Amino acid sequence: MENSSSGLKRGLTLVTMFTLMTGAMVGMAWAVLANVLLDRGGPAVILSFVVAAILSIFIGLCYAELCSAMPKAGGEYIYVKRGLKRFPGFITGWILVLAYASMMPGECIIIGKLVNGINPSFSPSITGVIVAIIFTIINLLGVRFSGRIQFLFTLILFGGILAYFGASLPKIDAANFQPFFGRGLGGVAMMIPIAMLAFMGFDILPQAAEEIDAPIRKMVFLIPLSIVFVAFFYIIVTIANAGLQPWEILAKSTESVPIVGPVSIAMGETGVTIIMIAGICGLLTTMNAFLLGGSRLMMAMAKDGELPSPFAYVHPKFGTPTIGILFLGAMGVAGSFIKELIVLFDTASAAILICYLLVVISLLRLRRLEPDMERPYRIWGYPVVPIIAILAIIPTWLISLTLLTTWAKAVFFGWVLIGIGYFILFRNRNNSH
Repeated sequence: MENSSSGLKRGLTLVTMFTLMTGAMVGMAWAVLANVLLDRGGPAVILSFVVAAILSIFIGLCYAELCSAMPKAGGEYIYVKRGLKRFPGFITGWILVLAYASMMPGECIIIGKLVNGINPSFSPSITGVIVAIIFTIINLLGVRFSGRIQFLFTLILFGGILAYFGASLPKIDAANFQPFFGRGLGGVAMMIPIAMLAFMGFDILPQAAEEIDAPIRKMVFLIPLSIVFVAFFYIIVTIANAGLQPWEILAKSTESVPIVGPVSIAMGETGVTIIMIAGICGLLTTMNAFLLGGSRLMMAMAKDGELPSPFAYVHPKFGTPTIGILFLGAMGVAGSFIKELIVLFDTASAAILICYLLVVISLLRLRRLEPDMERPYRIWGYPVVPIIAILAIIPTWLISLTLLTTWAKAVFFGWVLIGIGYFILFRNRNNSH
């Protein structure tokens, strides 16, 4: 069914939307950063994930209210533009374009390296190009097709993690968790903001809200549900990682995919292959979800005249924003060869966190300015929920900045300055007519 106002088609069910969100959250960090998580927080990093999930739910509930009131492609850009006016809305969308565009080259580079690690005869760059082209075509053919592909890869991703945990249970030794607070309470606290980055992806729902064939009130509850679901998987994989051997062994690992050690203990070499495939599927689900979300964002901004008009084009047959998808696909192809583009991947978290903050502030402002706005879902416990959300976002963003290299910071802040310059020139041009 087509959405007459935008040309997009309602091809997503609640199930496929759920897999888009959870697949976007769970890439392969659970495998490639397993050593870092334990090294910084010890086994008590499990508590960091619990607290991070709770705080992410507070942020997600703010999104749920705004999405229910404005279920339009563009998500954060639409909310902030209405709540804080045109310039903050533009900057929100502009920064999000960077975040979404970052995912394609970053994911393609990592996938290429992983496939090369499994079979050295495959060139990492060529593999990245092939993956980028395939997923560009999948998204061009319609959101229903893209959603089905996402569903399949998400099943493999979470099935692989469950298989690992199931095989680990008989071999987990409680003694391996000692000392549980191996890095102290400070380590647990430090890892909470970092763990929050692992729940990024629920914002895909606002971008695709026009394409979900379901009542808006049912739709928005996917946000807290997806966070709880993903938190469960992060926790069980951490339990397996820390319990199969003394956790400090994994914490000191220098392997590119450190989880291979405990997986070998639980499942043998066959298990390593299963986990590598699951991890690759995690990368693919992340890339697919952000390709979908990013193209809808650019379409919405172009329809408002904030980006060049070609990005507003929606294919009449497939109902997909063609130019935005091609642009993001081209980023993936280029990123497979120009390795420096991986810097953009590092800036994505900092970019999205700023958008989180502006969205929550917009919620507070709209409650005051437009109290009678139709809101099919309203946050219970207002204004406590958005205030807690803000208090969670600010330190997380500051920590994410410290994780950026000097070059990555230059890219991030340079992109913001370019956006400001673009907006000023564009606004002046509009005012001159």
